[in-house]
Amino acid sequence: MLSEELKQKLEETNRDLRRAYPRDLFNRDGIRDRLTSIGRIYMAEKWDGQQMKEWLGERTLVGVDGSVNTTPGTHPHTLSVFQALAKGTRGEEKWSADLYTPLLEEEEEGAEGQLAREAKHRGRLLAGLEIQVALYAIRNWTPRVVMMDGSLLHFLIDHADAWEELVKAAEQADVLLVGVSEEIETKSLARTLFPEQGNYSDREILFGVMKPGEVYVSAEMDPPGTGLWKAVLSPSKHPQPVGVDGLLSQSEARGDMVRLVHSLTPAQGRGIPLWLDIVDQEVRVTDALVQGMVEQYIDPDLRHRLLVPKRSDRVL
Repeated sequence: MLSEELKQKLEETNRDLRRAYPRDLFNRDGIRDRLTSIGRIYMAEKWDGQQMKEWLGERTLVGVDGSVNTTPGTHPHTLSVFQALAKGTRGEEKWSADLYTPLLEEEEEGAEGQLAREAKHRGRLLAGLEIQVALYAIRNWTPRVVMMDGSLLHFLIDHADAWEELVKAAEQADVLLVGVSEEIETKSLARTLFPEQGNYSDREILFGVMKPGEVYVSAEMDPPGTGLWKAVLSPSKHPQPVGVDGLLSQSEARGDMVRLVHSLTPAQGRGIPLWLDIVDQEVRVTDALVQGMVEQYIDPDLRHRLLVPKRSDRVL
C-alpha cells in the first residue's frame, strides 16, 4: 500500500527533477546542434552476411564477457562467484572462474573502506578473468577481432598490468580489440556542452537524440593518455545509444569496428551485438546457480553458520 506521504514525496521529486532537466534544454534538435559543434554525426552502414564473411576472411569473431554474483548477506558473510567466457564463431570456448569471500581475509578497520576495497577487488578479479580468456583466444585461435562486453577503459582501470599484456598480444597478432558498452558512464561531453551543469552525464544528454544507425565521434570523448578511441553508436531503435571503443594503434579499423557492431545488433534489440548477448547468456552467474553451488559444495553447518542470512527464513 502506498501512503499519502510517499505520494507527495514522489510528486515533489518529480518537480525537482523537471527543474534540473527542463524540456526546453533537453530537446533533440538543440542537443544535436550542440553535439555537432564539437564533433560529427554520420550514418554507419550495415554489412550483409556475405560482406561480413569476406571481411573476416579465414578468421573468426570472438566475444568475451564475464559475470559475478554474490550470496545474500552482510559483510563479511558473503561468497562471490566469478565466470568469464571467450566464445568464437566456430564453436571455440575458453572458460575461467574464481571465488572470493572476505571470510578468509583479515578484517581491516573501517567498514565503509572495507566494502569499497571489496568492490574494487571484485572488479579487478572479474576484469582479470575476462582478460585471461581474451588472451587465450588471441594466442590460440588468432581471430580477426575480439569483442569485449563493456568499455575497454574499465579493463585498463581495473587491471592495468594484464590489460597491457592483452594490448601487446593483440597488436603483435594483428587481432582487433573492440569494446561495447551498454551503459555510457562518461561525463566529458556533458561537461563540455553544459559547463554550468556539473551533474549532467553523457548518457543523459545522448538519450533519444540519435537516429538508428547514426554514429557520433568527437575528440572530446577520447580519454587522454589511455591509448583508446571512443565513439557513440545508435545501432537499434532503442533510444539509448551504446559506447564503442578500440585501440588508437588500430584506429585505421575504427570504421570497420563500428560497422561490425552495427551489423551484429538486431534493429529491435536493446543495442547489444547478438554474439555478445549469446556469450552473456552462457556465462551469466544467476541467483539459482549460486544457491545451487553453495548447497552442493559448502558443508551444511558452514553454509548456515556463515552464508545464510536470517531474513531468508521470513514468511512471505
